[in-house]
Amino acid sequence: MQLRPMTQAELDAMLPVLKREYAEDELKSGRRTPEAVHAGIEELFARLLPAGVDSPGQLLFSGVDDGGAVVGHVWIALPDEQRPQAWVYDIQVDPAHRRRGHARAMLLAAEQVLLARGIDRLGLNVFGHNPGARALYEGLGYATTSVQMSKELA
Repeated sequence: MQLRPMTQAELDAMLPVLKREYAEDELKSGRRTPEAVHAGIEELFARLLPAGVDSPGQLLFSGVDDGGAVVGHVWIALPDEQRPQAWVYDIQVDPAHRRRGHARAMLLAAEQVLLARGIDRLGLNVFGHNPGARALYEGLGYATTSVQMSKELA
């Protein structure tokens, strides 16, 4: 697996899907109301990616398999004053390429990029309704640092 810088065209194609999926995850988690999710999503992405693929503090990569096919992407925020570690904002494998170890390979490749930059810690968030992702991350050595819980009251 190789990571290469994402093109602006790739980001433009990815963003509508990413925004929709993020909104769905937020709603499933119960952390926000539908109104709050949809009102804030454009502002959030405008703040995080003001210059698209050239946004400061962000690394956007496309994952390329050994045959040269783009199989997915990974988006990582670099450490800053508010967060002392790099942070995975998103990792996606295209549906046609799933269940082949590409997400694992992209994360391992991203770790090497970060280590080459002198960054020695990478964090991420996983929604509780995504046990497959949690198993992947735990298998790669990520440890739980916080747990949020919620109960719907009837």
